[in-house]
Amino acid sequence: MNPGLALQSRQSWGLRGATRAIRMSRWVAGEIGAETRGVVVGLQRRACHLALDSGSLVILSTPDVALAPNGVTLALQPRVTLGEAGVRVCQTMVLGTGVSARGRPPGRPDGRPADWLVELAGASTWEPRPRVEPIAPGALRDRLALTRALVMAEGAAESLRPVLQATAVATDGLQAAMIRMARGPVRHLIAAASGGDGEAVAGVAARLAGLGLGLTPSGDDLLAGFAAAWILVGEARGLDAAARQRVARALYAGAQASASRLGRVWLEHALRGELPEPMTRFVAVLLAAESCGLEPAVRGMLAVGASSGTDWAVGFVLGAAAAARTAAGAGSRSRGAVIPQDAAGSR
Repeated sequence: MNPGLALQSRQSWGLRGATRAIRMSRWVAGEIGAETRGVVVGLQRRACHLALDSGSLVILSTPDVALAPNGVTLALQPRVTLGEAGVRVCQTMVLGTGVSARGRPPGRPDGRPADWLVELAGASTWEPRPRVEPIAPGALRDRLALTRALVMAEGAAESLRPVLQATAVATDGLQAAMIRMARGPVRHLIAAASGGDGEAVAGVAARLAGLGLGLTPSGDDLLAGFAAAWILVGEARGLDAAARQRVARALYAGAQASASRLGRVWLEHALRGELPEPMTRFVAVLLAAESCGLEPAVRGMLAVGASSGTDWAVGFVLGAAAAARTAAGAGSRSRGAVIPQDAAGSR
């Protein structure tokens, strides 16, 4: 395959085209075999969702899109959208290493060729799980306070960021109704997680999952951020691994029925501490021995999607504070609701 050509005709193979990957997450590298097939189940301008035969979901994107924990960056020419390249929903793709040099069509089990070939050989691998360092309580509190302040000042207006406030703001409309629906469950989630009550965590997660609009509703993003913080900040603060997994798995179990498909995928990865690229960068800076560049890292996280980055950050701030308090023993001694401002480290 000519590496200088982003898309290459494969008419002799019965393919619409072929391309190569230039980057992929470590999870994808381990998930994709020598020849793995999938069907395009979702298409946006700069990304598509590929459902593999195994049931896993992979996101293929253009070079200007940050990698997801299940992501692959394609070698498309600048400003070429996937739709313009000819990608369509319901098309089949074959991904693998060395598939472009096998001299045969990568056929499906029924003998029909796939629509697209994606060569993975030569692609660099990115680690979606940030490095976690032990962090002192005071340093974590200060960094979370700065993060919360930036989320409140610069986060998306149409998001769940008001749940970080201790008191509700009297407004009308769909957004206000969604915030009212989320505020109580968020408080209960913090209390249940801090107390290690898996049944209560699952019940609250079921109320938050699917709340809102969009590809990943606000409630799904908040839960993914909470789970990521519970796992990673809990690790940094020495919270017992079994306790971390117990709460995180309960959260996933509760959210499973109502969360969007992509929301469930983000939660699955969060349980392993695997995050989208901007979030990985943020957590690495947050938990570094010497924090440098926290503000741009937070802004990069907030820039994800229309409101997804903000909602994820809200969940992370809350989950981080709950994990830190639990690790310090405060969570097990106080089962009452924790107001978001306190959870974020403000006094």
